[in-house]
Amino acid sequence: MKFESPEHATERSLQNPEYLHPLIAEAATKAREVKKEEAIDPTVFESVYGHDAVARDLEYVRSMKAKFGSEDEAHKKYADVFEAVFYENAEMSNWLGENTHTIMTSEFDDIKNGMDVLVRLNDSPRAFPYVGMGIDVTFGRNSVEKKMTRVFGEIEKGKLGTVRYFMDPGYAQFKEELSSMPHIIVGVERRHVIELAGQWIRGEKKKLGENPIQLVVLEQIMAQLKAFRDYAEGLKKHDLAEIYDADISVFASVLREKRGMDISDYKDDHVIAELMRALEARK
Repeated sequence: MKFESPEHATERSLQNPEYLHPLIAEAATKAREVKKEEAIDPTVFESVYGHDAVARDLEYVRSMKAKFGSEDEAHKKYADVFEAVFYENAEMSNWLGENTHTIMTSEFDDIKNGMDVLVRLNDSPRAFPYVGMGIDVTFGRNSVEKKMTRVFGEIEKGKLGTVRYFMDPGYAQFKEELSSMPHIIVGVERRHVIELAGQWIRGEKKKLGENPIQLVVLEQIMAQLKAFRDYAEGLKKHDLAEIYDADISVFASVLREKRGMDISDYKDDHVIAELMRALEARK
């Protein structure tokens, strides 16, 4: 099958919400397989929450997916691909450092709590050192602002991010809700997701391991951790600020290691710009 390259996807095509690049169409199938295999299954929590409670959550997922329908189908495929590539390479390609572990959340936590992937920071001094990642490939101001408002709202409530269905093979004895977790939004434009999709479905592990998107993501993570810490300090929620500080110390060393990567191709990325604008607006 001959694929359209990112360079051949015109700017006009990429601005069309319904445009689906052939690479994304193929990679989305693989992403669905990864999700099916790796995502946390709520049904194994029936002994924790009870059958009826889990059934209600699964019904919530079905109703929300039916509500969205096919109107956002193309966008979801881009997001699913980016989520799967991030999930695999944050750990396997050391995008976030050599000592991290990733977990793909349930569909319930994806939709309800905005958590797509959990990252365990093994170098962190925190007892349960997880960071929740929300994946974004849109650059509409309302979309980004809504997600950022949610995170700042979590800080104001003193709860941070929450995952209802949490389990980690490294901590098999812990199977319940995980809270007080930094909630980070990472994202790039569709053109960069197309490039990643091509490398992913062709199995180009070396290129994925060297892809500068890892520095882009690390910079987004660090910018948000610092902004959220400062916001928590301003609200005198020092316990939350300490959580952010612990994670900043972990990511700082990883960021230094990857500073030499060329990310000039991302300088005009509208998703990144909107994320940074939303942070600046809170200052």
